[in-house]
Amino acid sequence: MKQNYNYKNLFRASIFISCFIISNTNHAQQIEVSQTFEISNGVTYTYNKPKFFDVFRYVPSDIYEFGKFTVQKENLLWTGMAVGGTLALLPFDQKLLDNAQELGEPLGLEEDVSYIRVLGIEFLPKDINGTIYYLGNGLTPILLSGGFYIAGKINNDYRALNVSSELIEVLISSGVSTQILKRITGRQSPSAAIESGNPGGHWRPFPSFKAYQTNTPNYDAMPSGHMTTYIATLTVIATNYPEVKWIKPVGYSLAGIMAFQMMSTRVHWASDYPFSILMGYIIGKNAANRRIKKEVKRDVTGEIIEPRFKTDFTFTSTSEHKMAGVRITF
Repeated sequence: MKQNYNYKNLFRASIFISCFIISNTNHAQQIEVSQTFEISNGVTYTYNKPKFFDVFRYVPSDIYEFGKFTVQKENLLWTGMAVGGTLALLPFDQKLLDNAQELGEPLGLEEDVSYIRVLGIEFLPKDINGTIYYLGNGLTPILLSGGFYIAGKINNDYRALNVSSELIEVLISSGVSTQILKRITGRQSPSAAIESGNPGGHWRPFPSFKAYQTNTPNYDAMPSGHMTTYIATLTVIATNYPEVKWIKPVGYSLAGIMAFQMMSTRVHWASDYPFSILMGYIIGKNAANRRIKKEVKRDVTGEIIEPRFKTDFTFTSTSEHKMAGVRITF
Protein backbone atom coordinates (compact mmCIF):
# COMPACT_ATOMS: atom_id res chain seq x y z
CA MET A 1 0.00 0.00 0.00
CA LYS A 2 1.24 3.48 -0.82
CA GLN A 3 -0.05 6.59 0.90
CA ASN A 4 1.71 9.81 0.01
CA TYR A 5 1.18 12.87 2.15
CA ASN A 6 0.74 15.88 -0.17
CA TYR A 7 2.66 18.45 1.88
CA LYS A 8 2.72 21.04 -0.91
CA ASN A 9 -1.07 21.21 -1.26
CA LEU A 10 -1.54 21.01 2.49
CA PHE A 11 0.88 23.87 3.09
CA ARG A 12 -0.94 26.01 0.55
CA ALA A 13 -4.27 25.19 2.18
CA SER A 14 -2.97 25.99 5.67
CA ILE A 15 -1.64 29.37 4.54
CA PHE A 16 -4.86 30.25 2.71
CA ILE A 17 -7.21 29.19 5.47
CA SER A 18 -5.12 30.71 8.25
CA CYS A 19 -5.17 34.01 6.38
CA PHE A 20 -8.94 33.75 6.02
CA ILE A 21 -9.76 32.86 9.61
CA ILE A 22 -7.29 35.08 11.43
CA SER A 23 -6.60 38.14 9.30
CA ASN A 24 -9.80 39.89 10.36
CA THR A 25 -8.34 40.35 13.83
CA ASN A 26 -6.10 43.07 12.41
CA HIS A 27 -9.08 45.09 11.16
CA ALA A 28 -11.28 44.82 14.23
CA GLN A 29 -11.15 47.61 16.76
CA GLN A 30 -9.44 46.32 19.89
CA ILE A 31 -11.74 46.98 22.82
CA GLU A 32 -9.98 44.87 25.43
CA VAL A 33 -6.24 44.56 25.94
CA SER A 34 -6.57 41.15 27.58
CA GLN A 35 -9.08 38.70 29.03
CA THR A 36 -8.75 36.58 32.17
CA PHE A 37 -10.39 33.18 32.64
CA GLU A 38 -10.95 31.35 35.94
CA ILE A 39 -9.54 27.86 35.39
CA SER A 40 -9.77 26.26 38.83
CA ASN A 41 -9.46 27.14 42.51
CA GLY A 42 -7.29 30.23 42.58
CA VAL A 43 -5.81 29.66 39.09
CA THR A 44 -6.43 32.08 36.23
CA TYR A 45 -5.23 32.26 32.61
CA THR A 46 -4.87 35.66 30.96
CA TYR A 47 -4.73 36.06 27.18
CA ASN A 48 -3.93 38.97 24.90
CA LYS A 49 -5.69 39.33 21.58
CA PRO A 50 -3.69 37.31 19.02
CA LYS A 51 -1.99 38.93 16.06
CA PHE A 52 -2.02 37.40 12.60
CA PHE A 53 1.75 37.08 12.14
CA ASP A 54 2.09 35.17 15.43
CA VAL A 55 1.08 32.11 13.41
CA PHE A 56 4.32 32.29 11.46
CA ARG A 57 6.85 34.18 13.57
CA TYR A 58 6.90 31.60 16.36
CA VAL A 59 7.55 28.60 14.09
CA PRO A 60 11.37 28.92 14.20
CA SER A 61 11.15 29.23 17.98
CA ASP A 62 9.02 26.07 18.20
CA ILE A 63 11.63 24.08 16.30
CA TYR A 64 14.54 25.58 18.24
CA GLU A 65 12.86 25.03 21.61
CA PHE A 66 12.21 21.39 20.81
CA GLY A 67 15.85 20.85 19.88
CA LYS A 68 16.97 22.61 23.07
CA PHE A 69 14.55 20.55 25.16
CA THR A 70 16.06 17.27 24.02
CA VAL A 71 19.56 18.14 25.27
CA GLN A 72 18.78 20.01 28.48
CA LYS A 73 19.88 18.14 31.59
CA GLU A 74 16.50 18.39 33.32
CA ASN A 75 14.78 16.87 30.27
CA LEU A 76 17.17 14.02 29.53
CA LEU A 77 14.80 11.56 31.21
CA TRP A 78 12.08 12.33 28.65
CA THR A 79 14.49 12.31 25.74
CA GLY A 80 15.96 9.03 27.00
CA MET A 81 12.51 7.49 27.28
CA ALA A 82 11.68 8.44 23.68
CA VAL A 83 15.00 7.18 22.33
CA GLY A 84 14.91 4.10 24.56
CA GLY A 85 11.34 3.31 23.49
CA THR A 86 12.38 3.57 19.86
CA LEU A 87 15.38 1.26 20.32
CA ALA A 88 13.34 -1.23 22.35
CA LEU A 89 10.67 -1.50 19.64
CA LEU A 90 12.99 -1.73 16.64
CA PRO A 91 13.71 -5.50 16.89
CA PHE A 92 9.97 -6.24 17.11
CA ASP A 93 8.73 -3.87 14.41
CA GLN A 94 7.98 -6.51 11.78
CA LYS A 95 6.27 -8.82 14.27
CA LEU A 96 4.16 -6.00 15.70
CA LEU A 97 3.21 -4.88 12.20
CA ASP A 98 2.13 -8.41 11.25
CA ASN A 99 0.05 -8.69 14.41
CA ALA A 100 -1.59 -5.33 13.76
CA GLN A 101 -2.54 -6.43 10.24
CA GLU A 102 -4.01 -9.69 11.55
CA LEU A 103 -6.05 -7.89 14.20
CA GLY A 104 -7.09 -5.08 11.89
CA GLU A 105 -8.22 -7.26 8.99
CA PRO A 106 -11.56 -8.35 10.56
CA LEU A 107 -12.26 -4.68 11.29
CA GLY A 108 -11.42 -3.57 7.77
CA LEU A 109 -8.46 -1.53 8.99
CA GLU A 110 -5.96 -3.11 6.62
CA GLU A 111 -7.58 -1.52 3.55
CA ASP A 112 -6.18 1.56 1.84
CA VAL A 113 -7.77 4.79 3.05
CA SER A 114 -9.78 6.85 0.58
CA TYR A 115 -10.95 10.45 0.57
CA ILE A 116 -13.21 12.84 -1.29
CA ARG A 117 -10.83 15.29 -2.95
CA VAL A 118 -11.47 19.02 -3.32
CA LEU A 119 -9.03 20.97 -5.52
CA GLY A 120 -6.65 18.03 -5.32
CA ILE A 121 -6.65 18.00 -1.51
CA GLU A 122 -7.86 14.96 0.48
CA PHE A 123 -10.78 16.74 2.13
CA LEU A 124 -13.21 14.20 3.60
CA PRO A 125 -12.75 10.50 4.45
CA LYS A 126 -15.05 7.99 2.80
CA ASP A 127 -14.99 5.28 5.49
CA ILE A 128 -14.07 4.53 9.11
CA ASN A 129 -10.53 3.60 8.08
CA GLY A 130 -10.04 6.97 6.43
CA THR A 131 -11.71 8.73 9.38
CA ILE A 132 -9.19 7.32 11.85
CA TYR A 133 -6.25 8.16 9.60
CA TYR A 134 -7.70 11.65 9.11
CA LEU A 135 -7.14 12.43 12.80
CA GLY A 136 -3.49 13.11 12.04
CA ASN A 137 -4.14 14.76 8.68
CA GLY A 138 -3.11 18.39 8.48
CA LEU A 139 -6.63 19.47 7.59
CA THR A 140 -7.87 18.38 11.02
CA PRO A 141 -6.11 21.18 12.96
CA ILE A 142 -7.08 23.59 10.16
CA LEU A 143 -10.77 22.72 10.56
CA LEU A 144 -10.49 22.84 14.36
CA SER A 145 -8.74 26.19 14.07
CA GLY A 146 -11.64 27.49 12.01
CA GLY A 147 -14.11 26.28 14.62
CA PHE A 148 -12.25 27.97 17.48
CA TYR A 149 -11.93 31.14 15.42
CA ILE A 150 -15.66 31.33 14.71
CA ALA A 151 -16.48 30.65 18.38
CA GLY A 152 -13.94 33.23 19.48
CA LYS A 153 -15.31 35.93 17.18
CA ILE A 154 -18.93 35.26 18.09
CA ASN A 155 -18.27 35.23 21.84
CA ASN A 156 -15.40 37.76 21.83
CA ASP A 157 -13.30 35.01 23.45
CA TYR A 158 -9.53 35.64 23.36
CA ARG A 159 -8.76 32.14 24.59
CA ALA A 160 -10.54 30.54 21.63
CA LEU A 161 -8.89 32.99 19.22
CA ASN A 162 -5.45 32.13 20.59
CA VAL A 163 -6.15 28.41 20.25
CA SER A 164 -7.15 29.02 16.63
CA SER A 165 -3.81 30.72 15.99
CA GLU A 166 -1.81 28.08 17.88
CA LEU A 167 -3.31 25.20 15.90
CA ILE A 168 -2.10 26.64 12.61
CA GLU A 169 1.28 27.39 14.18
CA VAL A 170 1.83 23.82 15.44
CA LEU A 171 0.67 22.39 12.12
CA ILE A 172 3.43 24.28 10.33
CA SER A 173 6.02 23.60 13.06
CA SER A 174 5.21 19.88 13.13
CA GLY A 175 5.35 19.63 9.36
CA VAL A 176 8.72 21.35 9.09
CA SER A 177 10.22 19.40 12.01
CA THR A 178 9.12 15.99 10.81
CA GLN A 179 10.23 16.67 7.25
CA ILE A 180 13.71 17.60 8.47
CA LEU A 181 14.01 14.40 10.52
CA LYS A 182 12.52 12.19 7.80
CA ARG A 183 15.12 13.43 5.36
CA ILE A 184 17.84 12.74 7.93
CA THR A 185 16.77 9.22 8.97
CA GLY A 186 15.60 7.99 5.55
CA ARG A 187 13.68 5.06 7.00
CA GLN A 188 11.69 2.86 4.64
CA SER A 189 7.93 2.73 5.24
CA PRO A 190 6.29 -0.68 5.83
CA SER A 191 4.47 -0.66 2.47
CA ALA A 192 7.72 -0.16 0.56
CA ALA A 193 9.61 -2.60 2.81
CA ILE A 194 7.06 -5.36 2.18
CA GLU A 195 7.22 -4.81 -1.58
CA SER A 196 11.02 -5.02 -1.59
CA GLY A 197 11.22 -7.85 0.96
CA ASN A 198 12.99 -5.90 3.73
CA PRO A 199 11.66 -6.95 7.17
CA GLY A 200 11.70 -3.91 9.44
CA GLY A 201 12.58 -1.64 6.52
CA HIS A 202 15.91 -0.26 5.33
CA TRP A 203 17.55 2.90 6.62
CA ARG A 204 19.09 5.23 4.02
CA PRO A 205 20.09 8.41 5.92
CA PHE A 206 20.26 11.73 4.08
CA PRO A 207 18.67 10.69 0.77
CA SER A 208 19.01 13.15 -2.08
CA PHE A 209 16.18 15.59 -2.62
CA LYS A 210 15.34 13.94 -5.95
CA ALA A 211 15.32 10.43 -4.49
CA TYR A 212 13.07 11.48 -1.62
CA GLN A 213 10.61 13.27 -3.89
CA THR A 214 10.60 10.49 -6.49
CA ASN A 215 10.09 7.55 -4.13
CA THR A 216 8.93 9.03 -0.83
CA PRO A 217 7.76 5.77 0.89
CA ASN A 218 11.34 4.51 0.79
CA TYR A 219 12.49 7.28 3.12
CA ASP A 220 9.66 8.88 5.12
CA ALA A 221 8.68 6.51 7.96
CA MET A 222 10.60 8.05 10.87
CA PRO A 223 9.15 10.05 12.58
CA SER A 224 5.41 9.90 12.01
CA GLY A 225 4.10 13.24 10.76
CA HIS A 226 0.52 12.22 11.49
CA MET A 227 1.28 11.35 15.10
CA THR A 228 3.34 14.51 15.66
CA THR A 229 0.60 16.72 14.24
CA TYR A 230 -2.14 14.97 16.21
CA ILE A 231 -0.30 15.11 19.56
CA ALA A 232 0.61 18.79 19.02
CA THR A 233 -3.03 19.58 18.24
CA LEU A 234 -4.29 17.66 21.27
CA THR A 235 -1.71 19.29 23.55
CA VAL A 236 -2.65 22.81 22.45
CA ILE A 237 -6.33 22.23 23.21
CA ALA A 238 -5.74 20.35 26.48
CA THR A 239 -3.27 22.98 27.76
CA ASN A 240 -5.66 25.85 27.09
CA TYR A 241 -8.70 24.05 28.52
CA PRO A 242 -7.39 22.10 31.54
CA GLU A 243 -10.77 22.33 33.25
CA VAL A 244 -12.31 20.13 30.52
CA LYS A 245 -11.30 16.79 32.02
CA TRP A 246 -12.36 14.48 29.17
CA ILE A 247 -10.02 16.00 26.53
CA LYS A 248 -6.90 14.06 27.54
CA PRO A 249 -8.37 10.56 28.10
CA VAL A 250 -10.44 10.73 24.91
CA GLY A 251 -7.63 12.36 22.94
CA TYR A 252 -4.92 9.89 23.93
CA SER A 253 -7.27 6.95 23.38
CA LEU A 254 -7.85 8.16 19.83
CA ALA A 255 -4.07 8.51 19.41
CA GLY A 256 -3.69 4.83 20.29
CA ILE A 257 -6.40 3.85 17.80
CA MET A 258 -4.74 5.93 15.07
CA ALA A 259 -1.33 4.41 15.82
CA PHE A 260 -2.80 0.91 15.49
CA GLN A 261 -4.61 1.83 12.26
CA MET A 262 -1.44 3.20 10.65
CA MET A 263 0.36 -0.05 11.45
CA SER A 264 -2.54 -2.10 10.08
CA THR A 265 -2.43 -0.17 6.81
CA ARG A 266 1.38 -0.50 6.59
CA VAL A 267 2.07 3.23 6.91
CA HIS A 268 4.23 3.19 10.06
CA TRP A 269 6.27 0.92 12.29
CA ALA A 270 5.66 0.92 16.04
CA SER A 271 9.10 2.44 16.65
CA ASP A 272 8.16 5.49 14.57
CA TYR A 273 5.91 6.72 17.38
CA PRO A 274 7.88 7.43 20.60
CA PHE A 275 9.89 10.36 19.23
CA SER A 276 6.85 11.64 17.33
CA ILE A 277 4.84 11.79 20.55
CA LEU A 278 7.61 13.68 22.36
CA MET A 279 8.00 16.11 19.46
CA GLY A 280 4.28 16.81 19.17
CA TYR A 281 3.90 17.30 22.91
CA ILE A 282 6.79 19.77 23.23
CA ILE A 283 5.77 21.77 20.15
CA GLY A 284 2.16 21.96 21.33
CA LYS A 285 3.09 22.81 24.92
CA ASN A 286 5.48 25.59 23.91
CA ALA A 287 2.97 27.13 21.51
CA ALA A 288 0.20 27.14 24.14
CA ASN A 289 2.25 28.25 27.16
CA ARG A 290 3.77 31.12 25.18
CA ARG A 291 0.39 32.84 25.03
CA ILE A 292 -0.87 32.03 28.53
CA LYS A 293 -0.17 34.24 31.52
CA LYS A 294 -0.86 31.91 34.40
CA GLU A 295 -1.52 33.25 37.88
CA VAL A 296 -2.12 31.35 41.10
CA LYS A 297 -3.79 33.41 43.81
CA ARG A 298 -2.36 32.78 47.27
CA ASP A 299 -2.93 34.25 50.71
CA VAL A 300 -0.21 35.54 53.05
CA THR A 301 0.56 32.00 54.21
CA GLY A 302 1.21 30.83 50.67
CA GLU A 303 -1.96 28.75 50.44
CA ILE A 304 -4.07 28.89 47.28
CA ILE A 305 -7.06 31.16 47.77
CA GLU A 306 -10.25 29.19 47.36
CA PRO A 307 -13.15 30.78 45.49
CA ARG A 308 -15.58 32.65 47.70
CA PHE A 309 -18.95 31.16 48.42
CA LYS A 310 -22.12 32.31 50.11
CA THR A 311 -23.82 30.36 52.88
CA ASP A 312 -27.53 30.76 53.64
CA PHE A 313 -29.18 29.11 56.63
CA THR A 314 -32.90 28.41 56.63
CA PHE A 315 -35.25 27.44 59.43
CA THR A 316 -38.79 26.19 58.99
CA SER A 317 -41.32 24.72 61.33
CA THR A 318 -44.67 23.02 61.16
CA SER A 319 -47.06 21.91 63.83
CA GLU A 320 -45.18 18.64 64.11
CA HIS A 321 -41.58 19.32 62.98
CA LYS A 322 -38.83 21.91 63.17
CA MET A 323 -36.20 21.86 60.42
CA ALA A 324 -32.94 23.67 59.71
CA GLY A 325 -31.16 23.80 56.34
CA VAL A 326 -28.13 25.30 54.71
CA ARG A 327 -27.61 26.38 51.12
CA ILE A 328 -24.07 27.02 49.78
CA THR A 329 -23.76 29.06 46.58
CA PHE A 330 -20.38 29.09 44.73
